[in-house]
Amino acid sequence: MGSLTFIGACGTVTGSAYLLESKGKKILIDCGLYQEEDFLAYNRSFPFEPKEIDYVILTHAHLDHSGRLLELVRDGFRGEILTTQPTIELLDIVLNDRLHLEPQIGPRNLPDKVRELCWAFEYGEMVDIPGDIHFRFQDAGHILGAANVELWCEGKKIVFSGDIGRPGTPIIRDPTPVKTADYVIMESTYGGRKHPPFSLAKRQLKAIVTSAQKERVRVFIPSFAIGRTQELLYFFNELVEDGEIKPLPVIVDSPMALKVTKVYARHTELYDEEALKRLERGDKIFSFPLLFSAASRKASQRIEELSPPYVVIAGSGMVTGGRIIEHLKRHLPSRKTFVVFVGYQAKGTPGRAILERLPRVKLNHSTVENRARIFRIEAFSAHADHNELLIWLGHFQEKPKRVFLTHGEPRARSKLLKAIREKYGLKVEAPGLNRKFVF
Repeated sequence: MGSLTFIGACGTVTGSAYLLESKGKKILIDCGLYQEEDFLAYNRSFPFEPKEIDYVILTHAHLDHSGRLLELVRDGFRGEILTTQPTIELLDIVLNDRLHLEPQIGPRNLPDKVRELCWAFEYGEMVDIPGDIHFRFQDAGHILGAANVELWCEGKKIVFSGDIGRPGTPIIRDPTPVKTADYVIMESTYGGRKHPPFSLAKRQLKAIVTSAQKERVRVFIPSFAIGRTQELLYFFNELVEDGEIKPLPVIVDSPMALKVTKVYARHTELYDEEALKRLERGDKIFSFPLLFSAASRKASQRIEELSPPYVVIAGSGMVTGGRIIEHLKRHLPSRKTFVVFVGYQAKGTPGRAILERLPRVKLNHSTVENRARIFRIEAFSAHADHNELLIWLGHFQEKPKRVFLTHGEPRARSKLLKAIREKYGLKVEAPGLNRKFVF
């Protein structure tokens, strides 16, 4: 018999981690960081001995799936990390950034030690692990290199959804359908919620920028460095070069996002058909007139010398760190400031507080008045919405024996669980933390 223990993301959106035990092997699927304030204490220790883990199968490079690899290696893990090539390249950026912000985690070469343990595999390539365990990655359509995991062991097939992307997401390909499984571990981030079509994101961005130009205000976009920043640049490229908006200064104030954009530019083999056609026409899809980068701290500080209107794209996406904090400390109290959210804001984060229009928001150790005008472009989401999650599950040709919902707040999990039972008649569970399932 084998077992699967749910050791993260049970009632939260962050902290994804699962421990699979079979034929004497211990395999982690993801090793994510908790980012919700109420759950940060879970980052302090592991509910297992890191040195006893044989393999980590990594679905993608976002911190909430990969961030604790630093602690895992620091505390004795010496096995292999199995993932895709773009994920390895993005992981190096993500972990170095985290260590820069939290140097107390360990020595400066810790990300290098993580990378030394990484092995890359293609989508669809079957990988054998000693103990008669096999798996392969499929394109999740979430961010560059993101994957679902199809895994076979103990005569059973288990599918780990990772983060499920949206059909029609710019730049990257749509999710590859998975068609068979005995057990499915599935994300539920947007259970009970529906996204507008991606085409609306571009129209909303145009309307906000046009209004900012008319009123001569500053626009700050807290943005995830991976995926979201590249999508924003892609849309700005279209809007500016097609003459839909007048050029204005757009500054990417994130060294991490600048590095990530180079990774995206390298891996054109993973682009969707539309992005490839634009490349064939000679379009530089991440560039346009008046686009600037602020790689250094000094360059970031000089943004203050600009006269509005201008746009600043900066991390972090949930305003938990990064250069966006200094910008918002200065400008959040002003009605001549637009703040545009283009991604999920987890409960307990400063981004969530700003979005909910709390009158005062804590940014680092400062309390700042929240008087800016707040916008939200919900169509900018790398996660499938309620209906898209149901469609993804509907691709299975035979009913899975059980579906486990993780990676979602309680309300979202509950709504998706109910919908799956009603639509497909499946046995569905919302596992609690440290729930051990034996198969």
